[in-house]
Amino acid sequence: MKAKKILAAVTALSLTTVVFASCGDSADSSSTPAATTTTAATTTTAATTTTAATEDSAATGGGAGDSAVAADSTADSKTTGGDSDYTPVKTFEGYDAFLMFGDGEWLWGNWEGQGEPEATKAFGVDADITGDGEYTVSITNASISYDDPDEGINPQIALDGDYAVGAEGCVVMCVDILGLLKGDKLKGTGDPKTDKETPGKYNADDLKVELKSIKADGQEVAFDKAKIKYGNIEDNNNCYRIEIYNDYGDTAKDSPIDKDNLAFEDSLEITFSIEGLSE
Repeated sequence: MKAKKILAAVTALSLTTVVFASCGDSADSSSTPAATTTTAATTTTAATTTTAATEDSAATGGGAGDSAVAADSTADSKTTGGDSDYTPVKTFEGYDAFLMFGDGEWLWGNWEGQGEPEATKAFGVDADITGDGEYTVSITNASISYDDPDEGINPQIALDGDYAVGAEGCVVMCVDILGLLKGDKLKGTGDPKTDKETPGKYNADDLKVELKSIKADGQEVAFDKAKIKYGNIEDNNNCYRIEIYNDYGDTAKDSPIDKDNLAFEDSLEITFSIEGLSE
């Protein structure tokens, strides 16, 4: 396997772990993922990978309307690293939804939505939630290894040339939707679609959200739908979250997925449906 071949070539490895934990609460869960900083240099790339992930991050979007699918996400065609394969979408008509993810080594890190102001940890293919329907959010090899002209390359990957080493395992896998919920603790006064502390329009209990599928390199990943957590899970934002797995959440105690055997090289896709939006 490519990842194992590359890891075998590692000549220097320095690990520094910084955990940023905050507690959240909801009817479903009280959890907030944490952050780790990882630095790894390989002889093939001399790449440096640094994880600076905080779970204050919230949602982003890229496909719109009923049965919308994020345009840059390719479940059955292999993607390659490089700027030409991925162009981030940073402007949204509706609500920004994104796939928050870190693999077992906190690599393939995607911690913010593309639509968030001054986002520096956003490397996903997001979905633009413009109304009731089915949406897909993803991360791809091209997106995760994108060299942003403003922010630079994702510091939280290991590279083989311009191609990210495949992901193995999982510490966080969530979908966050920014700007949706009224919440009951934070009362900011900005635009809820870009300010996570400003209440949105909806109560979590009035929305019907369902995880439809998880695909790794286009292949279905089994999950126990009864163990998925939904709602305003964190107490430091007004985001709507689908918590599939979180090392620092309730799903760590009773995981819906076999996180240790999760592996992919090209893409991870999450499809979900939402009902109850008035737009």
